[in-house]
Amino acid sequence: MRKFLSSAAVAVVMMAGLGAARAADVKEVQMLHWWTSGGEAAALNVLKEDLSKEGFAWKDVPVAGGGGDAAMTALKAMVAAGTYPTASQMLGYTVLDYAEAGVMGDLTETAKKEGWDKSVPAALQKFSV
Repeated sequence: MRKFLSSAAVAVVMMAGLGAARAADVKEVQMLHWWTSGGEAAALNVLKEDLSKEGFAWKDVPVAGGGGDAAMTALKAMVAAGTYPTASQMLGYTVLDYAEAGVMGDLTETAKKEGWDKSVPAALQKFSV
């Protein structure tokens, strides 16, 4: 389960600006995702429980659809409106597009401090910006 959660955490991307500031001030994580089926929802509950133990409230922004196309459309609309979620599930190169647009939070210092390079597979590290 820990290995799965580490991989899931890599798929969760912190957004910059309003969403990140709100998380720091209000201690609420607004999470846009498409983990809506039984097993996915159960795994997501583990993340929710861990955040709750650290004093964060969780605000679900689920968008049904296994491939994530509908979620990416919703994310694009949220970013365009300036109402970024705190975090979003993304796939591969989409992460790089949002990073280049300057709407992603910088987790470099946290990653270095916690040694993410030792637990994140090399194939996924190329999506780190």
